[in-house]
Amino acid sequence: MLQAVENVSKTFSKENEELKKNLIAKLESITDESEVARLEPFKPDKQKTADLNSLLNTLKVDVKKPKKKAPESHLAAVKIDNVYGADPSGIFRNANFKEESGTDSKLTTWEMLYQKELELLATQPPSNGFQQMILWTKQGKVWQFPIDNEQGLEEEAQVGFHEHVFLEPYLKPWCPRRGPVRHFMELVTVGLSKNPYLTVAQKKEHINWFRNFFDAQRSILIETGAIPDVPSKSPPSLSA
Repeated sequence: MLQAVENVSKTFSKENEELKKNLIAKLESITDESEVARLEPFKPDKQKTADLNSLLNTLKVDVKKPKKKAPESHLAAVKIDNVYGADPSGIFRNANFKEESGTDSKLTTWEMLYQKELELLATQPPSNGFQQMILWTKQGKVWQFPIDNEQGLEEEAQVGFHEHVFLEPYLKPWCPRRGPVRHFMELVTVGLSKNPYLTVAQKKEHINWFRNFFDAQRSILIETGAIPDVPSKSPPSLSA
């Protein structure tokens, strides 16, 4: 890919280094996007996580802690004859206390804890490991059998496999048939076709970016002979 970028940049008589940096930056952004999709293939559902937490809260673990002996006191015992023998301080003698209102203000925190306790009492936990696995399967927390490689890819369920692989037709409306630009875009399409972490819409978006990039440099490409001097109609957007 670096050699292809070098060949493309040589066709431009001006701004050679800037063009090379832009192409390399775009290729690195595609790599970073694929790496993020690979490291984070699954986003947990908040509702399923809450159900799992409520299920785990029902489990009780009996942990017996060793009894600690009270430290022996080495101080001498103090003898108290009469606790109430001293005179009162009288600080509350002139205090005015407000009477409580008839309407009791309820705390929302206690209400939430009370509702949670009622839900835990009404929900029966699984009695064995098989019932627990059945419950987690229905909630979508474990793999469903039979396991296939497309589980969890609901967004791409309606997209054909050929749309991921055959990306060269998107080059026909604008890319030249030969030359360094054609060679560079063929390498880009082959890399995108082998990328399993990007959707078809994302792949079209990356090809559309390169098309707009070279279209902005069209005058320079015509002067250097990289593409023929033929007026081309603006092709439709690939994002559709």
